[in-house]
Amino acid sequence: MQYLVIVGVLCSAFFGSFYLIATIQGRVQPNKVTWLLWAIAPLISVSATITDTGINWAILPVFMAGFMPLLVFITSMFNRDAYWQLTTLDYLCGVVALLALIIWLATSNPILAIIFSIISDAIAALPTLRKAWLNPNSEAPIYYVGGIISTTTGILAATANWSFSNVAFTIYLLLLDISLVIIINYRRKVLANKPDII
Repeated sequence: MQYLVIVGVLCSAFFGSFYLIATIQGRVQPNKVTWLLWAIAPLISVSATITDTGINWAILPVFMAGFMPLLVFITSMFNRDAYWQLTTLDYLCGVVALLALIIWLATSNPILAIIFSIISDAIAALPTLRKAWLNPNSEAPIYYVGGIISTTTGILAATANWSFSNVAFTIYLLLLDISLVIIINYRRKVLANKPDII
């Protein structure tokens, strides 16, 4: 089973590298609030899972789900073209997501940590989901395809040690990645077929 997870992690890194390159080239404009929180929340979930069940193969895809966004966030800071205008919604989502993480830190409960990490990550995803809907060409769906592959391998690896700690964040990530791929591709198709108004 660990070989399957390694393949998933390599896919995550491979597909993630396309997003990193697109960020460097300014072809995508990552939402900085989302990508920072997408780095923090999974890494907290990994820490909580290790605290609850120890180190296992199922957490590796969740680790990558935090590590790759951290690289995207850092990369976006060095490229002025890879910037997306932050709105009040972005900042509000960031504050709410950080509050969810602070609540977990105050409780020291690993299950609550995972629940609040999922809540935090989902709230942090709202600006990018909105941006993908309004401007789908500002995103690269290939990154999320890599996430689908990686999280699927994590879920399969967790079948040997099935628990909330091992699968909750991974299942959430799978649903988020599928949603983003569908939204980006659907909206690109809709906007491409939209007639020009004179």
